[in-house]
Amino acid sequence: MSFFLHEKEKKVISALYKLGLATVSLLAKETLINRTTLYPILEKLLQKGLLTKTQMENTTIYEAISLPDFQNWVKNKEKEAENEKNSLTTWLNSQKNPDKGSLLSEIKYFDGQEGLKSLYADTWRENKAKEILAITDYKQAYHLMGVEYFRNYFKKRVEKQVKVKNLLPPSKEGEEDLKDSKELLREMKFIKIFEDLGIEINIYDNKVSIVSFDDDHPNGILIKNSKIAEAFKNIFNFLWEKN
Repeated sequence: MSFFLHEKEKKVISALYKLGLATVSLLAKETLINRTTLYPILEKLLQKGLLTKTQMENTTIYEAISLPDFQNWVKNKEKEAENEKNSLTTWLNSQKNPDKGSLLSEIKYFDGQEGLKSLYADTWRENKAKEILAITDYKQAYHLMGVEYFRNYFKKRVEKQVKVKNLLPPSKEGEEDLKDSKELLREMKFIKIFEDLGIEINIYDNKVSIVSFDDDHPNGILIKNSKIAEAFKNIFNFLWEKN
């Protein structure tokens, strides 16, 4: 546990599980860590994908990822440090506070590859409609996240019976995945206009996630808004029917 999270980082996450949502000032009061020290701690936790932040009326609000997402983060670290797994899981299970939803959490930001893994997990874990409408630059996605990661992601998505309609530019990677479309509950159409897009857009339920496959700073955003999601669905369906 100490290899992945320092004591002050654990103290911050524990405080967020207790508070649900918190500003830097509230966290400083709860953890007794001064604001100057808190800022770099929060930045590191964001990069690790363990926190999200929301901007509301010029105020930044922080929230810890859900306990199920934290559990998934632990599993992703098993190969890096198997001997750390048990202690981290034990500590995680001690956080008994239930997840707290909030109307403030309409937009969430995810930094780094670990953050993107949390963002992708939302597409199959929190998907009541069991369908994703996706626009994907497959070449860049595989380049950044790796084939093994997406194979594991596809497996979890299929286990949850979440289907995908996918618009993508022509690529060797896309052609290979086309062979397994039926098995992976996926329909695919190739559209040249999305060539070298460098991003992925996933539309599901009342959410739109946008991932930037930037080598230097991979990041993503999750927008929870029914009107925006509906507009993206209409655009997607128009392109799907035209191709």
